[in-house]
Amino acid sequence: MGKLIIIIAAIALGFVLWGWLKTNYAKLGRPFAVKAFIVTIAILLISLAAIGRVHWVGAALASLLAVVRLSLPMLIRSLPFLQRFMQSKANASQGNQQTDSDISIEHAFAILGLEAGASNEDIITAHRRLIQKLHPDRGGNEFLATQLNLAKDKLLNS
Repeated sequence: MGKLIIIIAAIALGFVLWGWLKTNYAKLGRPFAVKAFIVTIAILLISLAAIGRVHWVGAALASLLAVVRLSLPMLIRSLPFLQRFMQSKANASQGNQQTDSDISIEHAFAILGLEAGASNEDIITAHRRLIQKLHPDRGGNEFLATQLNLAKDKLLNS
């Protein structure tokens, strides 16, 4: 009899939560659904650990993953110095790459194979044509792809 009452209460709670999830999903969309799913899994794992169906370490690790997944974007947004640190680390890993101020306009036109005075549309078309051939993901060279990007940026920004 006691198990039956618990099952009926769990089903009733499930229906109430399902209605709440449907209304909030309609208002808040997919990010809410992802968060609700992660929290639901964490609660389920903690419940299973409490009744002895899952080892408590596994439930704790899975719940910790859920907490990290939910809090990491907020942590990154709230810590501007962390963003600056990550950007400086990315810039350091790029090494001594040139900037668009290091390249002359004439050299940029030569890299893209254009004559001086070409339109922005011509610049973009030439860049697209060459980058498709020289991109590192297609067997090209990273240095040449960087030069193409610098030339395009220099010409479009001048």
